[in-house]
Amino acid sequence: MKQTKKRLSYIKNQKPANIEWILNLLDQIPKYQLQQSNLKSATQIQLQGLQDCDQILKSELYSFNNKTNKFQQITFSLYPNMLINNFGEFLILSTCIMIKKIIQYKEFIAQGVLLYNHHGNLFIFYESYVQQLNWEKQLKRFCKQQNFSQKYTIKEKLSIPNHFVCVKNKNNRIYTVQMIRFTHLNEQNYEQLMNEINILMCFKQSGLNQFHALFEDGEILYILYDYWIGDTLFKQLQQGLLLTMQQISQIIYQLIKVCRFLTINNLYHAAILPTNIILLRNNNNAQQQTKITLFNFSFRDVNQVSSIIQKLPNAWIPPEFSCLNVKQDLAQIDLYQIGVLLYYLTIFLPEKGIKQGPFNKTIDNFQIQYAWLKGLQHKSPIPYSYSLVDFLCQLLDPNPQTRITYSVAICHQWLINQKHQQNPIEKDNMKILASLRTILELREQNSNDYASSQRFDQKLEQHITSSSEEDDQVQTVDDYLHRISKERNCIPHYINLMNIITPCKHPSRKSVNDQIHFV
Repeated sequence: MKQTKKRLSYIKNQKPANIEWILNLLDQIPKYQLQQSNLKSATQIQLQGLQDCDQILKSELYSFNNKTNKFQQITFSLYPNMLINNFGEFLILSTCIMIKKIIQYKEFIAQGVLLYNHHGNLFIFYESYVQQLNWEKQLKRFCKQQNFSQKYTIKEKLSIPNHFVCVKNKNNRIYTVQMIRFTHLNEQNYEQLMNEINILMCFKQSGLNQFHALFEDGEILYILYDYWIGDTLFKQLQQGLLLTMQQISQIIYQLIKVCRFLTINNLYHAAILPTNIILLRNNNNAQQQTKITLFNFSFRDVNQVSSIIQKLPNAWIPPEFSCLNVKQDLAQIDLYQIGVLLYYLTIFLPEKGIKQGPFNKTIDNFQIQYAWLKGLQHKSPIPYSYSLVDFLCQLLDPNPQTRITYSVAICHQWLINQKHQQNPIEKDNMKILASLRTILELREQNSNDYASSQRFDQKLEQHITSSSEEDDQVQTVDDYLHRISKERNCIPHYINLMNIITPCKHPSRKSVNDQIHFV
């Protein structure tokens, strides 16, 4: 403790050092690398757009100036996923791999980082250790890092394809990681993937995966999230999950909240399908809240409307999108699809049941009967609540001009009624994902060292990482930590187990790299 206080005191009192002479006199970085810059000039409109963005850091850093042909102090500003200097040149950080760089001459040391992509390189060096700590902490949030297998240990394969549980070797914190081969992606898939990563990098919102870090090693991309465990809503329904009206209302409410958040930030999802909704393992709280997370984002580019529609089931396409010659408001698509999902869960499934097989093949006869819904409003009695029918009619209104808005939908009477009716649900009726702790205890019930694991678990609880609203996950992964701490790293094994997709041509990674998205 005393040593830590002394070190912090030293760092606080450390004075900035002039390292310009070290960088310019020592010829340790080849000139061609310095001159091959990956910075691009921003337009005046793009610079004005930055005024609405939150600035994270602003400092004078040492970097190579191609005009003067030497290192000098240049002012850099850091925004979410973007670095921009005082010359109006920018760099999208998620396209870059970050590598630490040290230049030493006798007792003098210059520390910095190299940010490189297929366009070129950017070297930046710090004038103090405090500056180094602040900048590297933030750059790691957005840049690709390397050597994942040296820093993390993969221990468990999840039911979601290409998703695994891993542990950070340094502090035993638990994360969920998605592993993707570049050779399994075509250019369009790669652009969609990077679009989703960029969104998650910039925002922290309940209902979205909480992004932690990005690694690239060879042909494998590792996307690290805060720990979660779950399965898709569709798969759970096929396995016999019976949702109550209260649980359905909780799912719909969370979807409205997260999609409203996306709309406020000029984003959209455009595929609110049961296959793109992860139903998280149920918490052991008193209210038994059903938690979800939304993944598999679509494009943000308005020009991609036709390609989005081609991938969607017919029922999930709003009526106004049938005419591609008319400019559609993509902000409308998510709310309409939430209405379709509500119709699917409350009317279609109870009547038709769910079939086995791929999702698209299980909804051959699924159609929105809007005229029938409107007719129910004038009948009595009806098999559904009037507030549900009214909510569906407003969400599925064929006229986008009179369709319900997010601000009205989130306060609809049906959601309010279901919230008031929520009661603690008996465990016998809960068929959401089995507790990971229960599964592992069954697998380890014959272990002789189970008693010692409980003592070991208490020391590890403080290291478990979870999303902001999943604090009670600590209680469900303690036995799991004890088990996996003894196992070897399974990264090579799980790389071979990744789903085999027909290899496509290696994607060109410049399609996303050259664009600035102000969100």
